[in-house]
Amino acid sequence: MKISVSEFKVLKKTPNSAYNDIKPEFLFHSNKLEGSTFSEDELVKLVEHGIVEGSHSLDDVMETKNSVDVFDYTIDTLGEPIDRRLLFDMNERLFRGTTEEANGFSGHYKHIANRISGSSVQLALPSDIPTAMPELLSANTPGSMTFHDIVAFHSRFEHLHPFQNGNGRIGRFLMLKQCVESDVDLIVVDEEFEKPYKAWLEVAQTTGNLTYLEQTLADCQRRFDEKMRQRGVARLIDDLHRSNLN
Repeated sequence: MKISVSEFKVLKKTPNSAYNDIKPEFLFHSNKLEGSTFSEDELVKLVEHGIVEGSHSLDDVMETKNSVDVFDYTIDTLGEPIDRRLLFDMNERLFRGTTEEANGFSGHYKHIANRISGSSVQLALPSDIPTAMPELLSANTPGSMTFHDIVAFHSRFEHLHPFQNGNGRIGRFLMLKQCVESDVDLIVVDEEFEKPYKAWLEVAQTTGNLTYLEQTLADCQRRFDEKMRQRGVARLIDDLHRSNLN
């Protein structure tokens, strides 16, 4: 499913639009990949009504609530460059009111070497980030990135793991932003593909071979399209395309 910058911004401003289906679908899966205990129904109630149901840690509640804000921020900043300011804003917003913020670990690049639990990938050290991140960001060319470019950027971002925490979620927000800006089918990483996504991301990071990660993310694109068709959202987007909002 492709949605242009102007279309997405119209959806965000419009009550009862497809935006209210796309946002919780994206957030549920992205947060679930990081261990959130919110069910899809609980997340929808939080997104649509601001109601928290179920038993969750305070940090999970705050991060889930904050992820809603980061999604909106991602759409608001469509067309703007991915730079240090935008990245710091995303990270600060994601951890606002959480233990991470209280401990001074949000809103800036990492100061302490980190790791991915259960992975053998050697992440970049904090001393690498001041050079490596500007190099990566220079490869981001809004409006002209291919699917391959976006996957390569995601692999490199996750390998650098520039923040103390929140790298997976922010990396997936960036993929969404890049897809919209470059007219690429939206990449929503479904929890159904969690194992291959994480496994092939590790292969991409350690060998540079993006083939299987690209195949998995293409499967995620097709799965998202299928869900949106089943829910009747695809026809709403098709009608939006015909409205010539660009």
